[in-house]
Amino acid sequence: MLESNFIETLSKIHGNTPYLADAEIILNANGFELVSMDSFSEQEDFLTGLPPEIVGRQMAIGACADLLACGARPETLVQSWTYDNQHDLSYYEGVAKGIQEVLKHYGAACIGGDVGMAAQWQWTACVIGHAEAPIMRRTSRRIDFDLYVSGPMGEANAAVYCGKPLPCFHLREPVPQEALFATDSSGGFMDALENFRRVNYGLQMDIDVETVLSPEIVDILPSNAEPGWTLVGGVGEYELVFAVPRGFDVRNALKIGKGWFDNSDENDIRLHMVDGRYGHVRNAPPDYRNLSSDQWLAATAQYWESLFA
Repeated sequence: MLESNFIETLSKIHGNTPYLADAEIILNANGFELVSMDSFSEQEDFLTGLPPEIVGRQMAIGACADLLACGARPETLVQSWTYDNQHDLSYYEGVAKGIQEVLKHYGAACIGGDVGMAAQWQWTACVIGHAEAPIMRRTSRRIDFDLYVSGPMGEANAAVYCGKPLPCFHLREPVPQEALFATDSSGGFMDALENFRRVNYGLQMDIDVETVLSPEIVDILPSNAEPGWTLVGGVGEYELVFAVPRGFDVRNALKIGKGWFDNSDENDIRLHMVDGRYGHVRNAPPDYRNLSSDQWLAATAQYWESLFA
């Protein structure tokens, strides 16, 4: 079953509007409350073998990223722990310390939650924050823009391809309030672009691919793998991808391209390579959850080649 079909089915029943923003946005008398929920498990999120403090840190960074992409700082976290008997109490204590390190950075507080038990552990977090004017994936300001990413990408997918531990994710600040639209890269860079393509119309973007790529992936990938593949895979570093009005300077972020809007119904996201090749992003990248692990690289390579066909 495709995740998109599942989300659309539930949204019709509950009256939700999915995909418009990374977090759910609730209007109240004091502005907007932002709410986001994420779940993590050791196997599905490639956390096996990491020190417990790093596990907690990675998960908390991921849980907070949705609010950061909306321009808000996390303020409150409610957690649900389903623990197992395969790890002792000291392991979970270490994970909690990693979570708390991230919350302390943002000045947020964990106010409690729920606990259960199962064969494999799972952590679910509901993160809440506040914004006067939240940033969405879809913009109402259809003006020329520059595209930024909060840090280089690709290391996470490279690590998964090669069976190596995930890199440590970086603590980031909320996207600037001047941002026109934004999302996080929890599903990789191409998935972030799909978030924009799905909800805007007449979106035109030119992206310098090599600017996005982390220089570290050269030392990780095998020689027969193309660096661009690491932007296709479904494992992201929770970096923030966002657009600001053309010429607006953003510190501590990488400018990776530019764009504009026209009156057409078509979106065209163009990828430019140093060697002169350019491609077009017109379809969503493969979802690894619908594939066995031995199919990931082949599906990734096929998708990447289709971009430049």
